[in-house]
Amino acid sequence: MQTWILMIIGFILVHLFKMIRLYLVLMEHKLPFWDFVLLYLRTTFVNLLIPFKLGEVYRIEEISRLTGIWQVGVLSVVVDRYYDILALFLWLLAIGIWQGGVFCVIFPVFGVLILLGALLYLAIPGSFSYLNRYLIRRGRSGRSLAALRGLDLVKIWYDFTAKLIEGRAFLIIATSALGWGAELITLFCLGRSCGLMFRVSDFGNYIDSIFLRGGNMPIYHLYTGRSTAALLAATLGGYLILGIAKVLNQPKKDEEK
Repeated sequence: MQTWILMIIGFILVHLFKMIRLYLVLMEHKLPFWDFVLLYLRTTFVNLLIPFKLGEVYRIEEISRLTGIWQVGVLSVVVDRYYDILALFLWLLAIGIWQGGVFCVIFPVFGVLILLGALLYLAIPGSFSYLNRYLIRRGRSGRSLAALRGLDLVKIWYDFTAKLIEGRAFLIIATSALGWGAELITLFCLGRSCGLMFRVSDFGNYIDSIFLRGGNMPIYHLYTGRSTAALLAATLGGYLILGIAKVLNQPKKDEEK
């Protein structure tokens, strides 16, 4: 019984930390609390249904609709994924070192993505200033004007990204790391309660199963199935509560009129 309780608490913490991480990315846009909670629940549910994280396309559309800014929809998901992968990379690095240098298949891919993302972000400000001056000196030819417009677009996207993480990068990484830690504990408890062995050394194989869908881990399929059902129930429950709240508030609005 205690294992089941720990598993339920762990599952709640997994999604609480992930929800806080996404909120930290979007907090400057002051989304209504209940709208944001429902956004997280339904988009996470869809993400579990669609393989290879392609459900993020739906999350982009939903965030764009709520904020009214499509760039925020795209960049918030990119930033959320980047810091999620960064925190996961640190977990896998620690586990790999603990195992004596044995790393999962996806580990080097994460390393390359993190490095490329960091280099691109750090290179844009200086490169923009230099190229902008260079193109202005070249004159007003058609190619120069097109290149300048392209540079302005890159700078706009960079500024959007900077606003999404300004002063919050550490908190985003921390919440993501806590979320993966909670997931590791939840998987251990799930395995123990169902008679499936799951050790810390199995975490890398579990991550390969998520991103590559090539693994054959019973606990992965079990956890994914139960997570999908729980998120569906939470989403439907959230909309039910919202509907009841609207019905109860309607008489008050009518009286005010």
